[in-house]
Amino acid sequence: MLQRLSRPLALVAGLAFFGTAVRAQTPQRPVARALRTEKPPTLDGRLDDFAWQAAEASDAFVQVEPREGEPPSERTEIRTLFDADHLYLAIHCFDREPGGIIGTQMKRDADLDTDDRVLIVLDTFEDHRNGYLFAMNPAGAKLDALIANNGEDLNESWDAIWEGRATIDATGWSVEIALPFKSLSFRPELTSWGFNVQRVIKRRLENDRWASPRRNLRLFQVSEAGTIAGLAGIRQGLGLDVVPFFTTRWNDDGSDRDLTGKPGLDAFYRVSSGLGAALTFNTDFSDTEVDRNPVNLTRFPLFFPEKRDFFLQDAGIFQFADLGRDLVPFFSRRIGLDDQRKEVPILVGAKLTGRAGDYNLGVLGAHTEASGTFDAADLFVTRVSKNVGEQSTIGGILTHGDPNGRDANTVVGFDANFGTSDFLGDRNLRASAWVLESFDETADDVAFGAALSYPNDVWSWELRAKEIQQDFEPALGFVPRTGVRTYSAEIGFEPLLNRAVRRLEFGIEPTVVTNLADEVESAEAPLQFLGIVWDSGDELKLQVIPAYESLDQPFDIQDDVTIPVGDYDFLRWRVEAESALKRRVSGAAAIEIGDFFDGTRSDFESEASWRPSRYFTGEVGYEQNRVELPDGSFVTHQGTLRLDAAFSPDLTWSNFLQFDNEDDALGWNSRLQWILRPGQELNLVYNETLERDAGELTTVSQGAALKLQYTLRF
Repeated sequence: MLQRLSRPLALVAGLAFFGTAVRAQTPQRPVARALRTEKPPTLDGRLDDFAWQAAEASDAFVQVEPREGEPPSERTEIRTLFDADHLYLAIHCFDREPGGIIGTQMKRDADLDTDDRVLIVLDTFEDHRNGYLFAMNPAGAKLDALIANNGEDLNESWDAIWEGRATIDATGWSVEIALPFKSLSFRPELTSWGFNVQRVIKRRLENDRWASPRRNLRLFQVSEAGTIAGLAGIRQGLGLDVVPFFTTRWNDDGSDRDLTGKPGLDAFYRVSSGLGAALTFNTDFSDTEVDRNPVNLTRFPLFFPEKRDFFLQDAGIFQFADLGRDLVPFFSRRIGLDDQRKEVPILVGAKLTGRAGDYNLGVLGAHTEASGTFDAADLFVTRVSKNVGEQSTIGGILTHGDPNGRDANTVVGFDANFGTSDFLGDRNLRASAWVLESFDETADDVAFGAALSYPNDVWSWELRAKEIQQDFEPALGFVPRTGVRTYSAEIGFEPLLNRAVRRLEFGIEPTVVTNLADEVESAEAPLQFLGIVWDSGDELKLQVIPAYESLDQPFDIQDDVTIPVGDYDFLRWRVEAESALKRRVSGAAAIEIGDFFDGTRSDFESEASWRPSRYFTGEVGYEQNRVELPDGSFVTHQGTLRLDAAFSPDLTWSNFLQFDNEDDALGWNSRLQWILRPGQELNLVYNETLERDAGELTTVSQGAALKLQYTLRF
């Protein structure tokens, strides 16, 4: 084993040394000074409280897009207050044309890319790596997220307890935010945090930023944030949140009906200023958004992202290296879901996550009950990393257990990640190296790789290489393909014109996959030979995609259609067009045609959105794949419809319908969410599945769940 691991471990150690030796220089940062207040402001979005008049205002915003370094077209002011329990933020977005302000969303965690908005970043440990994002639009919609790995990982499914209000008046629009310190992890001895704010003026596609207003830097790079100072005498309380809940479920599968009720409990305790523990009993995920079911025309399983709150909390702590989706050593969806994405009951789960000094720690354990073909199982994962220099880490990961409960499986790995924003003066450079080994009762094998990237404005590039050996098997991970070596690159060139055409985009992304004997199995080189982004926000992309596939065994692409063993060369063409999201009606469409193994394939994708007001959003999508092969031809259809009604930012009704002719099924998910107050929530969820029989849709299953949860904070 040591001999097999020696070369990849040497690469990890070498990169760790490089990360120690090269340290980014901290640039001069703007500072916002928070004023302590004895009387908190009334949260109504109007900013007319006396406390705000006494607070120091900062309007030091600079344009990032479209004209980097120039003054903003509209002025923005930020003010900060605090007391022992809350941080208060007031942002007034002046606008000489208030009728042009765009605010079409009110739903919690809506896609705010359609609207004017303000985005706030807090680095509460000043570790230049991790932080929080809070965002609001003029209609009062709220969005929050966890930032990890200096912006490389953004967890938008995370939800915190906080309050915010927004208003529009004759001078522009304002937001007023109260962030409880109990909702944040921080070091109490610090009196300053990393802080940044960005304003988006959607109708002009303009981004204005308070700190580090450079196009090649993203807002989420907390290493480049400014500072909020003066936060003395703040408190987190006992740091205990207890969330009892009760769920009532009704199900009808056509042959049996049942009505059940189940209590449960989630508890969160702040062990120290940086470490938090979470415990869940009788875990219930009935209020989790359903997956979209794409048609799979590949030989490999599809990746579905995690959406369950318990696993999303501090999920960035468990991220290992930068591997993409073709190798994930810990994939939390393996816990509590079977291969068909059906629920496997979790009796108890526990987590310890956070930071202690220069160390980042994540420990997770769960006990799942027997369900279907899955036996009861005890599952465990731990991830530890150490901060090195300004933006670099070294660390390790360990997973143990198999979700099916019948086998023993362990994975151990080490990684080193280097980052700087000062390469060649003011450029970004990222590098990583990693190695993993899996052990089970029958075999063990390794996977290892490295990556180097230059993610910057105008020019960007990336190089990756990895090897996944044949018997590498992480039972708690996701690996669609083993016994391969993968080499990939990406080169992008995006010159700015800032005329009627704002930007041009060119790029190529070659990938070669070989077996362990270095025989090519797959190759692809998508080339975007023209991309146009107009100043209006409309986009057009033209691509050519040469590809190669070598099959050493037949591929059953449909029940009655098989692609035989052989070598296949493809040449495909793709056209994409998208209209600007700032319009009340927007849409996108793509056509891809060309060779497909020993036949042809034509794909069509389309999507249209309608946002007539902040109270309603509609979205419809359709995809078609027309495949013609010597062994047979077929056409797949998939349609989706999303209808969201928002009665207020705290009361929304969401509906999602999807249909495909592969399963000949129509699924409907309906969810009424009522946030009685932050931390107190009621969800009513209804699901129905209909299948086509003799040309008619017939209900095959129905289910409803009512979940009420109440957060007690100490």
